Amino acid sequence: MFRLLNDTITFFRKNIVPISILTLFIEFPYILIINFRYFTELPPIISSWLSVIVFAAIFLIYPLSTGAQISLYFQIINGSNLDLKKCISESRKNLTNLVVGTFIYFIITLLGLFAFIIPGIIIGARLSFYCFLIVYDNYPALDALKESYRITEGYTWQIANPFLLIGIPIAAASVLIQEFLISVGLYNIVFGTILDSILAILGWLNLILIFRFYCLYKDKGELKY
Repeated sequence: MFRLLNDTITFFRKNIVPISILTLFIEFPYILIINFRYFTELPPIISSWLSVIVFAAIFLIYPLSTGAQISLYFQIINGSNLDLKKCISESRKNLTNLVVGTFIYFIITLLGLFAFIIPGIIIGARLSFYCFLIVYDNYPALDALKESYRITEGYTWQIANPFLLIGIPIAAASVLIQEFLISVGLYNIVFGTILDSILAILGWLNLILIFRFYCLYKDKGELKY
């Protein structure tokens, strides 16, 4: 497992520039709007409408960004010239299935988390290949979720454990940094936007982790690392 974590972090570190540029190109306007809404006093009706727009937009922005990242990772491992515009274009071609798949994944995983947390972790791990199957293998959303569930049978905790080892420290660091900024009076729209941008970039460590598992499946037909 630790070799997998090391490979994931190494891949991220070596390719942090294109990963960051692609992330910020797609997500920075959304991050800025979220922080503008949080730190600015707005009339109640405008704030309410903005809240609805922000909530709805996450189901468009995140799938688009995820699809673009996956396309980037495949360019990297295939030794292709990096073309970030092509990454976005590839994601847009699969956007409908990515949006539908992400929405279903989010709802099912959330329901599982409400049911004593563990079921949500299991479901999240079992369905985690769906986005790669959509982008790389052109699966429709529902078929991608079903195929992911089939592929990962017997490997739930091999996927979930390193996922948690990456995700929990990032979440904890986010809370601690935010509390520190609040305590010193620096938690404002500028630092809030910077923090959220960094977290958006670091969040791809989990996607890269799943990508490593997916590559194992494609290369060996199994998920043993």
